[in-house]
Amino acid sequence: MTVRIANAAGFWGDYPDATERLLASGAEFEYLQLEYLAEVTMGILDRLRDRDPEKGYATDFVEYVIAEHLADLVDREVRIVTNAGGLNPSSCAARVREHAAEQGVDVTVATVTGDDITDQLDRLHARHGLEPFEDDTRYEDVADDVVTAAAYLGAFPVAAALDSGADVVITGRVVDPALALGPLIHEYEWGREQYDRLAAGIVAGHLIECGTQVTGGNSTREWETIEYDDVGYPIVAVEPDGEIQLTKPDGTGGEVSRATVAQQLVYEIGDPQAYLTPDVAADFTAPEITEVGGDTVAITGCEGTAPPDSYKVSVHFENGYRVAGNMLYSRPDALAKAKRAASVIETRIEDRGLTVWDTRAEFVGHNAAHGPAAPARDNHNEVLLRFAARGPEREDLRRLGTEFAPLSLAGPPSVTGLTDSGRPRPRPIIDVWPTLVPKSVVDPEVSVDE
Repeated sequence: MTVRIANAAGFWGDYPDATERLLASGAEFEYLQLEYLAEVTMGILDRLRDRDPEKGYATDFVEYVIAEHLADLVDREVRIVTNAGGLNPSSCAARVREHAAEQGVDVTVATVTGDDITDQLDRLHARHGLEPFEDDTRYEDVADDVVTAAAYLGAFPVAAALDSGADVVITGRVVDPALALGPLIHEYEWGREQYDRLAAGIVAGHLIECGTQVTGGNSTREWETIEYDDVGYPIVAVEPDGEIQLTKPDGTGGEVSRATVAQQLVYEIGDPQAYLTPDVAADFTAPEITEVGGDTVAITGCEGTAPPDSYKVSVHFENGYRVAGNMLYSRPDALAKAKRAASVIETRIEDRGLTVWDTRAEFVGHNAAHGPAAPARDNHNEVLLRFAARGPEREDLRRLGTEFAPLSLAGPPSVTGLTDSGRPRPRPIIDVWPTLVPKSVVDPEVSVDE
């Protein structure tokens, strides 16, 4: 027996036709995993839910996966596991059920919730003392501005949802690899102390969670030769003993090699010998990665140890406003013109008495990516000035947004592009304050409704 798990979304904003392409490829798999939630996504979902209480989930999942392909996936007996529920898994599940009814598809939908602990933060802080683990910011510094807080749940609630017969499992916040580990726990009945097996599931899930980033996308190795027009989405085949093979559909672009897999393995992991999840601490230095041909790589030797006794929690809070505008200057002296324009804006901020926390001028085409490490040169054909500021008052940032357009007449010459559309408008900043809470205070819940 081998369990095959395909990915068709690495973030909310990935190709909307990924599921269509995966199904059209003829690739075979038992599970379809779709990962939508980055930190920035949670802030976006909060704003969407504020506007409409029925929103707060990744609508691409419903619009492009369920509405278009649910019947086909059910016919193929493919089960779906996704964190598209975001801040509102129940509403997302309701939309899935509506589409299933419209299509005449008999489907069982489950949600995994309990991650949202926003209303418990003050009580948890009073009882346990919430501490930061990235900087010195205290909970008291952000408490009044909190908009949402989510604990990163593990894979066993996902497995429980599948145990209950769910065809579609929709979660809120879980650790990304749980979307793959959950099906493996369900299929192979791995126990909570089978740490090497659980680590293999975490490795498999981590490798495919970013979609095509493991199949050649964003690869730093020989990118000139990679076919990017149709990069194949990854599929992992996992054996009961934890051995993994990773591949992509035949006839698709991209590349699966030791290099692409190794690059994804070390992506966003912190300590490589202790990648901490609620279910296991995985040692990412242990796996052996071997090319077996045909855009297929084997991963063996996964090892793990006992997990921590806490959940990571991301607390999202409002932290002022930001505004940004762009102006494109052409040669000659494009860089000097862009720098002069930035200086004018800085002076106008001071003259108008606008309150800002900080400003940033980037000179795209010169050193926006590498800063002072960029080679010195001044013969650019054009330079894009991107000027941004943060501050506590929306009105001051709105006024700053009016400072860009006048420079088309009152500033340096040869400005050929001005902002994106009209005057830049201030936008709220949603920052993240990470902390830890004891597992005992979080109660994951699985709800199943046929």
